[in-house]
Formats: sequence, structure tokens, C-alpha cells
Amino acid sequence: MVKKLYLIGIGPGDPKYLTLEAYELIKRLKLFLVPDKREDKIGLTEIRLKVINFVKEGSPFEVIFLNFPERKKGTHYRAKVEEWRKEKAKILIDTLRELNEEEVGFLVIGDPAIYDGHIEIFHEVEKVLSLEWEVIPGLSSYQVLASREKLSLTEIATPLHFHTPRTLRSLETITVPTVVFLDNYETFKKFKEDTSLSIHWGAFVGSEKEVTISGKLSSVSDKISGLRRRLKKDQGYLLEIYYLKPQKTNFSDENKA
Repeated sequence: MVKKLYLIGIGPGDPKYLTLEAYELIKRLKLFLVPDKREDKIGLTEIRLKVINFVKEGSPFEVIFLNFPERKKGTHYRAKVEEWRKEKAKILIDTLRELNEEEVGFLVIGDPAIYDGHIEIFHEVEKVLSLEWEVIPGLSSYQVLASREKLSLTEIATPLHFHTPRTLRSLETITVPTVVFLDNYETFKKFKEDTSLSIHWGAFVGSEKEVTISGKLSSVSDKISGLRRRLKKDQGYLLEIYYLKPQKTNFSDENKA
């Protein structure tokens, strides 16, 4: 059985965004576990293989492809995600038990701690296996987007909110700077009547497919909607991130000097 696993954040896709720690670790490792994404999502597997090949520069390595199931759609979202993660944990447990390598790498696009469930999955794995594992941080696409757009994500005495589309739908207004991940529901359109709100939107940020749009949400909402649908049709999947910025934040500083 494998003695140690490294959960490695590889950034948004382009190998230039690898941290030195991730680069040196991938260079050393001989075995990698890679989710076997197929058909319209094969690009997610190709990103991982591209990074490994870039670092290895022709040196031999082995990849074990993991046939993870797709998450079931429908109601009871949280329960379905938890069930799906347990199914993935079972596949990992069975795979790791059969391996004789000392150490293995599992590559995560972006950062394992941000909008990714594999840390929770490996906590499930360690309940069954006596496995040492370590998390290697990676650059997230929202950081790359902020750099590309010359944005300071945090403002003086103002919080920065992170949302998924499901939690964003519960808001009536955007009062503080807000980062949103993978908005399949185009929830940003809910706020397009707010003429004070700006959006910085990006798809496949940090890769050769990168596309960005920015401006007043009321002006560019339809443009973003049309582009994201075309990209999803052409690519089969869509990695997107955006930042909503109100003209004036509605946040009281309770600790004023």
C-alpha cells in the first residue's frame, strides 16, 4: 500500500503557474493518480497530463487513471455531493490498497483548499487507511484574474465574500466585493439592473484558452451570457470565475478609531 500521498494544487492550467514546491515534487514523483475525465470533459484530464509532461521533460512516470462517477443531478444537492464524495473515496481506498509505491501524487486544478472537495475526500480515506498525506497549495484562477485585471480584491475595512451560484442566488443585492465560482446558472443576471455594479469575468483563466470580459454588469451581462454558452458548447465544459464590485460598499466599520 502507498505510504504517502501528495494532494498537489497545480494552478489554473498553464505550467508557468506551478509553485516551486509543486514543480519539485512532481519532478521527483514517479506515480500519479489522475481522474479519467472523458468525452466533453477530457480537457480536465489533459490539463493534468500537460503539467506532468512539462515538468518531467521526458523522464519516465506512470499514471493510474481513476474512473470517478459523475455527480448525480437533482434536488437534495448537499446529500448528493456527500454521497458522490464517498463513492470517490471508496475508489481511492481500493486503488491505494493495491499499490506498492512509497509515494504518489494526486493533481488538483487550482488550489485544493478552494472550491474543491478532495481534502474532504481524503479525510474519508484516512478513516479507513493508515495513510500519510500532505496538501500542496496552488494558485487559484481568481488570483490570476485579479492580476490580469489589475484588481485589488480587498478594500480598506471591507470584507471579501466568496460565493457559489447557489449561495449567490440567496442575495438580493451585492454590497461588498464578491468572488463567484463556476456560475452554471448565470446568477449574475439577477443583479444586472444595478448600474453601480461592475463585473470582471474570465473563462479558462490562466490557460491558452483564456477569455475575459469586464465592465458595468448592466452593459456586459448579455455579452458574457452569450460567450459562456458558446464556449461551453465548443469546449464541452467551462471553467469560469468572476468578481463583482459595487461602486460603493455598504459595510460599516465598527472599530473606527
